[in-house]
Amino acid sequence: MKVSSKSNCFFGALDIMRHRRGKLKWRPGWSRHGWSEFIGNPWGHFWVVLNDGTTASYSAYDENLPVWRQLWFRGYLNWRTPL
Repeated sequence: MKVSSKSNCFFGALDIMRHRRGKLKWRPGWSRHGWSEFIGNPWGHFWVVLNDGTTASYSAYDENLPVWRQLWFRGYLNWRTPL
């Protein structure tokens, strides 16, 4: 779902929590083999797990944004239902 205002994944997740309730989760920018890409994703990603198991997050259209553009970007809501 396209969002008309700019934000980032943290504030997007907080807004989802405010409207839908749920738990805030964070995936760090590290992979199992060390730092996964500081330039590509230094801070990781925030998302919300809702009570029914659905995950929701605010994501950028372009996943390869430069570091300075990851702080504030135009994106979309990403909803994933549990299997």
